[in-house]
Amino acid sequence: MVEIECLACGKTVELPQFIDTDNYDGQVVCQECKSLLHVKLLKGKVHKYKIVENKFKDFNFTKLVMDLAEKQKQQEKEEQ
Repeated sequence: MVEIECLACGKTVELPQFIDTDNYDGQVVCQECKSLLHVKLLKGKVHKYKIVENKFKDFNFTKLVMDLAEKQKQQEKEEQ
């Protein structure tokens, strides 16, 4: 089975079963980030691929932590 890594998010893209991995030149969608990739497969190997439409949004871990800390402070104030 051919596995490719999404160029946008880095996750493994599962190719649909109907794709002929011996000879395929078309588009696939990353199940994780929904980016559209163009893939060319020959004899079960990736010949080339590129991002057609990048839907990956960078995850901002620092913002998440700050938001959670702010919510915790608000809850502590409400409990007092």
